[in-house]
Amino acid sequence: MKLEVQMNQSQIASLKEFAALENRYNNGNKPAVFVIQTGVTDESSFLQEIREADEKLADIDKNARAWYFRTGLLESFVEPEKRERYLAMADEWLASKGTLAQRRLPFEFENGLWRETYKEGMCQVLTEYRKQENSPAKVKNFLLLLFSRIENYFPKLFKNTRILSKFPKFVYIGICGTGEYYFLRLLSLCGCDVYCIHLGKKLDIKSDEISFYAQLIKREREFQGKIPAYNPEAIAARRETERQQEARQTAAQRESAVKESRDVRELSYEELAGMASSVVMIVVYNEKKEPFASGSGVLINNEGYILTNFHVVRGGAAFAVRLEEEEEPRFTTELIKYHPENDLALIRVEPVNRRPISLCSNRKLVRGQKVVAIGSPLGLFNTVSDGIIAGFRKIEEVSMIQFTAPTSHGSSGGALLNLYGELIGIVTAGFDDGQNLNLAVDYETIRGFLRGFVN
Repeated sequence: MKLEVQMNQSQIASLKEFAALENRYNNGNKPAVFVIQTGVTDESSFLQEIREADEKLADIDKNARAWYFRTGLLESFVEPEKRERYLAMADEWLASKGTLAQRRLPFEFENGLWRETYKEGMCQVLTEYRKQENSPAKVKNFLLLLFSRIENYFPKLFKNTRILSKFPKFVYIGICGTGEYYFLRLLSLCGCDVYCIHLGKKLDIKSDEISFYAQLIKREREFQGKIPAYNPEAIAARRETERQQEARQTAAQRESAVKESRDVRELSYEELAGMASSVVMIVVYNEKKEPFASGSGVLINNEGYILTNFHVVRGGAAFAVRLEEEEEPRFTTELIKYHPENDLALIRVEPVNRRPISLCSNRKLVRGQKVVAIGSPLGLFNTVSDGIIAGFRKIEEVSMIQFTAPTSHGSSGGALLNLYGELIGIVTAGFDDGQNLNLAVDYETIRGFLRGFVN
């Protein structure tokens, strides 16, 4: 038994089609193509085809379906130390000494089916060449050169000769004479897909049957430029860079998905309490640098902008802003914007490296909905309390949320959050005569006030 190689069942019109071709081994049969192209259509598209073929087929992936190698030179020099060995092999083949299985070659296949096909291909190539050339000396020189090329290039292509699975693709771009032609033909007879681009002025091969064994493609222009070297190491490095970039992008997408998931799910009270790091205590100073009032505020972006009540900062000449985990307060005199009727104000400190609290994005609020308030009542820094929305009120034409989470003086300007961690209101007032009856300016009013400062 032997491996059955079925030649040129697929018609190939370009190097691009060759790179995309998948001739898979199946149950003892291996389709293969042998293509010889003369000339090019135009130089730029030809070079692009080479780059794309290298990128697609580069022999650097252990999971690739085929080995790949490209060269622009088939060595024509026979090393002196190998010459005697090659001559002995040539005598065996020329004299038909021994059985086919006993004749030596400089490269062997471990798989018996493949080995049989290989040696029969060698017989076929030698027979075809001897039909064209009667000189014994030239035939022997032909074999010496063929053996040298077998030893140089077969190991680069047939890397696993034990298992009939991966078959190689070989691209040769250079001068294709008779010796090159028969070497490429032997490769194809072993199941290797071969694409040869002849760069000479015309194809000069001593074989009457070349068009029977190879697909011929004729292009109108002779290529005059420089062929880029095949560089699998550079391709491997580029692919590794792309893989790392893709991994980083995937990680970023995963992190974004986790963040999105976190943003759309209800948070635990522990997670909500952790958002207190973005709520501040504000101490207000007069022109004599004396403190006279205090309240709370909410970081609304990474640029140091803090939202609070207007009545907290009214009449202030300077403001001390205290953040969790910072021993010293930050001082500012910047009152950026205020709206007395809506009781909202915006001050600014140096940029703060904290995650700001996002404003609610049109999520519907309902009576009975659970809420969490964070502020500094009676100077007790960043106290967290929970309750529910008790109702919705209009106080002097300002939309207010009535809620039951406990607050006291000093809570004004603090955050009222839903269970998604979104800012739905700024705590603004309480009823001294009522128990847990408190008000917050709602997020729609806040959004209008903060237009241009938050997305």
